[in-house]
Amino acid sequence: MHKPQSDQHGGWLIAQSIALELSTTLTILGGDHLLIEPYKKEIEEMVSHLPEGWLQQWTTIMGIERGQLTSVLEDIAGMAGVLLEADYERATLAMRDLSTSEALAAVTQQAASLQMQPDPHLPLPEQLIDLQVRILRASVQSLGYSAATAQRILLAHEPNIAHTVRILRDGDLHSRFWFWLDRFYFEVYRPWRATRLSMMDELRKKAMTALGGADRGQTPPDLSWLPAQNPALRTMARTAIEQGQLQLCLWVDPFQLFDSWTIQPGMLIVSFAEPGRLYENFREQIHSVAERTNALADPTRLTILRMIRHFDMVNTDIADYLQLARPTVSIHAKILREAGLIRSHQEGRMVRHELVAAEVRRLFRDLEKVLDLPPETDA
Repeated sequence: MHKPQSDQHGGWLIAQSIALELSTTLTILGGDHLLIEPYKKEIEEMVSHLPEGWLQQWTTIMGIERGQLTSVLEDIAGMAGVLLEADYERATLAMRDLSTSEALAAVTQQAASLQMQPDPHLPLPEQLIDLQVRILRASVQSLGYSAATAQRILLAHEPNIAHTVRILRDGDLHSRFWFWLDRFYFEVYRPWRATRLSMMDELRKKAMTALGGADRGQTPPDLSWLPAQNPALRTMARTAIEQGQLQLCLWVDPFQLFDSWTIQPGMLIVSFAEPGRLYENFREQIHSVAERTNALADPTRLTILRMIRHFDMVNTDIADYLQLARPTVSIHAKILREAGLIRSHQEGRMVRHELVAAEVRRLFRDLEKVLDLPPETDA
């Protein structure tokens, strides 16, 4: 078992993480991002064996919609020192035995190398939350990101940190959460994971062959073999890794992720599978949104959509209103129709057009999912 250490820098290791696996599973099952849709197809068999009402229990237990707070397992595993533990029972035993005071002691040790200490003026749970937030900010900024970017990441992650306290041994959600997770793991996840073990072993062997071993101390790793989309190759992260300022952990995952990453003090944890078909699915999803968005990128087409928002109209009426030739209107209508935003049907020598409001709204929803915008702020 490898424990991420705040004073451990440089080199690499190859590891599995049951906490990251389950955290990713929750993200895929409950997420509302267009870019995770292809992964849902990868776990269809798992979904078909979910206990009745299991997903709905997430809302009941956590008091928030599923798809949110999915990194609580990652956070608790990090505090318990078992983030890179592959065995469910060993990992969760350490996690569920962790009290708030023990968690604060572990986080305080992590923070020491960053010259940070808990704020003694805060209540114990708030000390833990505050210190974790400060560590996360420092870790993100260590990759070269701006303070504004770090703040956006914190806004998205801070609710997770606050909920970890409630799942610790002395938290109010402790018993219900772990009963719920145990049932999911043993009834659903473990049988599905067994079907992926051969693939995971091949992935691990590939990394060991490329790197010459599973762990090479302080030696900067060769990154040239990683897929071009890998987060470790992004300029700021790559520089820190190659200069020995950041340890690289290559996470052997069962989902064949190619762009997943998480940051720990002194360590970047990344998945490293080849993009393959999943990447092509991502491209198809984005291409679809781009094509539909392009249909709106013209004042005339936007005007047509507004004109027919309440009642359908024929080409001639639209052309007269816009003072355009009918063939020009037909061209614009064709673009809108191919994007699925309007329907058209022939009436003698005329063509009648009507708005498909549901598709327009779906486009806006899909665009927001693709962009995965940060939470709104007052700034």
